[in-house]
Amino acid sequence: MNVIKLPAMRGMMLLVATLLMMPASVNAIEKYSDPATVNRRIEQLRQGNASLVKVHKLAATPGGREMLMIEIGKSGASVPAVLVGANFSGITPLATEAALELATRIAGDASLNSGLTWYIVPMGNPDAYARYFTRPLWSDPGNNRPFNDDTDDQTDEDGYNDLDGNGIITQMRVKAHDGTWVTVEGDPRLMRRADASKGEKGMYKLYTEGIDDDGDGQYNEDLPGGTNININFPHLFKHFGRRSGLYPGSEPESAALLKFAFDHPEIAMMISFGQTNYLLSPPQGGRKGSFDTENIRIPRDMGTALGIDVSQTFTMAEIIELVQPMLPPGMTADESLIAGFLGLGAVVNPLPEDMTFYNAISSEFKEYLKKKGVTTERFDPAQPEDGAFEMWGYYHLGIPVFTMDFWGLPKPKEEKKEGSGITSESLGKMTSDEFLALGEEKIAAFLKESGAPAQFSAQSLMTMVRNGQMKPEQMAAMMKRMPAPKTDEKKGDAKETAQLAFSDRWLEGKGFTPWKSYSHPTLGEVEIGGFTPFSDNTPPVSMVDSLLDLQLPFVSELVKKLPRLAITEVKATDKGGGIFQVEAWVTNEGFLPYPTAMGKRNRAPAPAILVLDGEGTEILSGKKRTPLNDLGGMKSARYVWLVRSAKKGTLTLRLESKQAGNDSERINIGG
Repeated sequence: MNVIKLPAMRGMMLLVATLLMMPASVNAIEKYSDPATVNRRIEQLRQGNASLVKVHKLAATPGGREMLMIEIGKSGASVPAVLVGANFSGITPLATEAALELATRIAGDASLNSGLTWYIVPMGNPDAYARYFTRPLWSDPGNNRPFNDDTDDQTDEDGYNDLDGNGIITQMRVKAHDGTWVTVEGDPRLMRRADASKGEKGMYKLYTEGIDDDGDGQYNEDLPGGTNININFPHLFKHFGRRSGLYPGSEPESAALLKFAFDHPEIAMMISFGQTNYLLSPPQGGRKGSFDTENIRIPRDMGTALGIDVSQTFTMAEIIELVQPMLPPGMTADESLIAGFLGLGAVVNPLPEDMTFYNAISSEFKEYLKKKGVTTERFDPAQPEDGAFEMWGYYHLGIPVFTMDFWGLPKPKEEKKEGSGITSESLGKMTSDEFLALGEEKIAAFLKESGAPAQFSAQSLMTMVRNGQMKPEQMAAMMKRMPAPKTDEKKGDAKETAQLAFSDRWLEGKGFTPWKSYSHPTLGEVEIGGFTPFSDNTPPVSMVDSLLDLQLPFVSELVKKLPRLAITEVKATDKGGGIFQVEAWVTNEGFLPYPTAMGKRNRAPAPAILVLDGEGTEILSGKKRTPLNDLGGMKSARYVWLVRSAKKGTLTLRLESKQAGNDSERINIGG
C-alpha cells in the first residue's frame, strides 16, 4: 500500500518538505496547542478575518471548557457546506493542529471560501484533550463527566498513580506463578502473552501504574473520566459501554453537533481528522447486524406476494437466493438490501455503490502521495468504532464522509537476508545438470526458505538427482505442496515493535520508560516501565508542519468532487393549439453522486427540486415541483413537461438544492 514515508535522517519530514519544495506553513508551531491556546488561536483567526470568519460556542464541557466552531464563508451566501470535525476522541493532538491549520488556509484562499461554507470544530473533546498537557501524563478518551466504572458506592476514586515520580503513567509487571505474560526474546523490554498451547508458561502479570486506592483488590479500575465523545453518536451506539455514555448524544459536545447538523441541511460533506483514514484505508464491511442471520422470518404480506412459505424461517443466504431472480438486471441482493427490505435493523456496512467512489478516491490519494515521493509502508489506520462521528455522518445523514489521521507508525525496515534466488517455478524448469550446478550452499538455502523437513538435506537431494532417482521438476512439485515455513512466533506485537523502534530512533528513547524495580505496597516487588502515552499516534512536533503541508492540500481536491447540479439545456417545442413541450437536461457536474447510495436509502438529504413557473400557463403533464433525488456523478437526466399557454410568454425553470447548488433558466414559448 502506498503510504506516508518517514525518511531515515534528521529532521525527517521537514527534509522531505524541503526536497519536495513545499512551502513551509505560515503558522509554524513550536508545540501542540493546549485547549486554551486552541480557543485563543480561533479568536485570533476571527479577528484577522472579521468579514469572513465567525465563531460559534457549541457547548460547555462537563469540565467547564468551551467547544468552539469556526464558520468560514461569505455572509448570507446560499451555498453547500463542509463540516470538519477533529479529535473527538481527545487523544489525537495532531488532528486538532490539522483543523486549525486548515481553517487558516481556507480563510486565506478565495478559491475555497467563496463557493463553500466551512464549519470546523478543531477540538471535539476538550476535556480528554487537556490530559495531554497535564502531569502525570496518561491517555483516556473520556470527558470529565463523573462515571462510576466499578459500580460501587464511590465515583472516580481509583485512578492511576505516578509511583516512580517521572510524570508518566506506564505499566507495572510483577512475577507471578499464575502470570500470563513473558518477555519477548531479543528485547526483554517488550512483553507478549504466553502460548499455553505450545507449552509456554506465563511469568508476569501486567497492571497499569498505580495502587488499589479503594482497597477492593483491583487496580485503577475507576479512573476520572466519563464519555468518549467519539462513540457517543447514534449509529451502532453501544448501550452500557464503559465510555459510550448514557444514550446517544448524552453529552453536550455530541448533542451540539447533532443539533447543528440537523439545523444545517446544506452540509454536503463531512471530513473527520482523528484516528481513521478513509483515504488510505476505505471504510470496510464485515460488521454483523443485530439480527440473527440464520433464523429470519418473512412477514406474511411480503411472503404471500413473493410466493414464500411464511411458516418457515430462512437464512440470509437463502433469502438472497430467493430474491435475486426477482430484481431488475444489474441489481444485486445483499445483506444490506434484505435487511432494509424486511426492516431487520440498521445497515452496518457501507453500500457497494458508495464503495466505488471511496475506492476511487483512495487510489487517487495514494497516487498523489506517490507523486510526492512518499511511498513507504506504515501501519494501516484504525477503522471507526461503533458510535463514531464519521459513522453517524455516513449512515444517518447519508452524505460522503472522509477521514484523515496524517501520521502512523512506520513499519521498521526488515534486514534483507540474501536468499537463494530459487523458486519452485524456476526449479521446475531446470535440467538435472543445472540443478547440480547450483551447489550445496544455494540448495540448502532454498530448502530452508521453502520450509522443507530436516531429512531433506541439500546433499541427499543432489545424490538422488545424480543417480536419476529424482528430477528437478518432481522436486518442484513436491515443494509446492509443502506448507509455508513457520514465522518466528516468539516475536512481540508488530506495532509495539515498531513503536519501540521509532522511540529509539526518533524520540531519543523517550517513548519508552525502561523497566525499574519498585517496592509496591500490596504487590511487593514490581518493575515499572513501558510505553509513554501518545507515543503511538502523536509524532514529534517538529514533524507537524511538513505532515500538514503534504496532506492538507488534498482536502481541496476532496471538496472539488462534491456534486454540482446545473441545468445544461432547455428547449420548448410548439405542439400546436397552444400546447408546448418543455424539455430540460440536468447534469451533475461533480464526481460524487447526488445523493450517496446510503442517502438514497435513508431519504436523508432533501432532494433537489426543479420548479417550473410561468404566468398564464397550465402544466398538463409533469409536475410544477419535480424532485431530483438520484443523479450519479458526471451524469445527466432528462425532464419533460407539457404546458398550455394561450399567448406568448416566458417560463422560468429553477433548480433548488441545499447541498448541490442552484440554477435557473428562462424559456420562451409561443415565439
